[in-house]
Amino acid sequence: MDSQNNSSSRSSSRSPSPPHGRRRIVNGLREENGVEWDSGVDGSPIPSSFKSKSPQPNLTSISTQALIIMAAVYPVTLLLASLSTAIFIPSKNYFSLKSNIFNVFFVKFGWLWTTIVYVIHAKRLQRTSPLQSFLRWALATLWWLFITQWFFGPPIMDRTFLLTGGICDMANDPNLASSELGVPKLLVTSAACKIAKGAWIGGHDLSGHVFMLTHSSLFLWTEILPLLAMGSQKHWNHAATYAVFALLGLWWWMLIMTGVHFHTWREKFTGLIVSSFEWIVVYMYGIRHISAVREVLGVPGL
Repeated sequence: MDSQNNSSSRSSSRSPSPPHGRRRIVNGLREENGVEWDSGVDGSPIPSSFKSKSPQPNLTSISTQALIIMAAVYPVTLLLASLSTAIFIPSKNYFSLKSNIFNVFFVKFGWLWTTIVYVIHAKRLQRTSPLQSFLRWALATLWWLFITQWFFGPPIMDRTFLLTGGICDMANDPNLASSELGVPKLLVTSAACKIAKGAWIGGHDLSGHVFMLTHSSLFLWTEILPLLAMGSQKHWNHAATYAVFALLGLWWWMLIMTGVHFHTWREKFTGLIVSSFEWIVVYMYGIRHISAVREVLGVPGL
C-alpha cells in the first residue's frame, strides 16, 4: 500500500508532458496549444510559467513609462543646452571647434562605433538568434543610411536642405551644366559641396549630429535596458556593459556640445524628431505590440 502511495506521489510530482498539438516557437520558447514550454534543469519539458515566478525581463516587460523617461533624457538635454546659449553667450573652447578629436575620431564615424559596441553586446544574447539581432541592427542602420548617406540619390537631410531653398554657393558655375533637384548634379549633397570647396548655404540644415547621437543612443539603450533590469551584478559588471555605457556617455556629452555650439534650435529639433522615428516604429510599437514582428526581430533581452 505504501509503495503504491509513494509511486503515486512520485508520478504526480513529475513535470507534465507537453500535449501534442499545434506547435510554434515564440521568443525562444516552444508553444503548444497556447501554453509555452521550456526545459527544466534535467531537460524535461515544463510549462514556462512553472519554471520561475520571476521570468527574465525583456523589452516587452519593461514599462512604457520607463522607456519614455529614458528617451526624454535627450530632448531635455538638448532643450537645456539650447536655452543656455540664449541666456549666456557660450565661450569658445576646445569642444566648439569642429576639429576636436572627439568630433573627428568618434562622432564623424559614429555609426561605426555604434556597430562595434553593439556587436560586443549582442554576442552574449541568448533569447534572440544572431540573425534577429542582426535584423534589428540592420533596420537602425538603414534609417541612419537614408537620413545621412543615401536615399536613392542624395540623403534625406540633403534633400530637405535643397527643397527648402538651400544651395551650394558654387551652384552657378557654368562648367557644371548637368542638374538634379534644381542644382548642379555634382553639388546636390553637402559632402560634394565640401569637396568642391563650396559653402552649403540657405535652406533648413537638419542637424546630422543630433540625429546620429540620439538615434544611436536610443538604439543602444533599448537593447541593453532589459539586461540592466535583471539587477544581476554579472550583467552590470561585464565588459560589454562597460563598452555600451562608455559610448552612451560620450554621445550624451557631445549632444550637449552640439546643443551649445552648433545649429539653430529648429535644426536641432528636427534632427531630434527624425532620430526618434525608427525607434518608435520598431521598438515602441512593432516589437512591443505585434507578435509577428517579435517572431522576426526577436525581443531585446538576455
